[in-house]
Amino acid sequence: MIARIVTSIRRNAIAWLALFVALTGTSMAASHYVVSSTKQIKPSVLKKLKGNRGPAGAQGPQGPQGTAGKEGVGSQGARGPTGPTGTTGTKGTSGATGPEGPTGPGVGERGPTGASGEKGSTGGTGPTGATGATGEAGSGGAKAWAHISATGTVTASHGLGTATVKADPINKTTKKGEVGMYCVNGLPFEAANVQVTIDGEEASFAMPALAHVGHTAESSCPEEAHGEEAHMITVETFEQELKEGTKVGEGELVEEPANEGFFILIN
Repeated sequence: MIARIVTSIRRNAIAWLALFVALTGTSMAASHYVVSSTKQIKPSVLKKLKGNRGPAGAQGPQGPQGTAGKEGVGSQGARGPTGPTGTTGTKGTSGATGPEGPTGPGVGERGPTGASGEKGSTGGTGPTGATGATGEAGSGGAKAWAHISATGTVTASHGLGTATVKADPINKTTKKGEVGMYCVNGLPFEAANVQVTIDGEEASFAMPALAHVGHTAESSCPEEAHGEEAHMITVETFEQELKEGTKVGEGELVEEPANEGFFILIN
């Protein structure tokens, strides 16, 4: 009980002091001395009068919010330097491939291609067939052709059969060979047309040749043995010669019979 009283006195020392002053006011008033400061009290007495701090009172209500202070004025700070680029992260591993889905309905799977078969051996060569019969002569091409030299020799031919060629037949009047005259006798067909071209290997002064079907009055060729004029050809060849005049520098080209090789086409 006493301890509680002492504790209460320590905690309320100022209150007790005020009460003491109030109770002794008349006597102090008589002496005109008023305690208005703790400095008027002896320190040793003041020390004894101090009590423990009382408990905190209940928190009062919050006061009204004060007005906002004036915004400070200042320049914006400079932008800081850009930081270094970070290192690239390591690439992650690829995920495993998922299993293949089942084949849809409707089309079956294609089977594997079979292996190629072995190449067969080459068969033997068959026997040569029989030669076919010779066809009939066409109506469009030449029935016969030949190359005849200046001397009357047939060097190449087709379709002449057993026909003969005689050069320089004997002229009945002069009893001499007629130069530039060729007689083709014994053709195996009736000739309707003949064309003659002078051989390019002969003299460069050769003139175009004359060719006739059958016998001519000017020709020294013998008549066809069987009287079939259409089975013979008469050819005459010429060349140009320079005939000198009576004066120096005078002259003229004249056409003279001459032996020339030629090609002949007969239809």
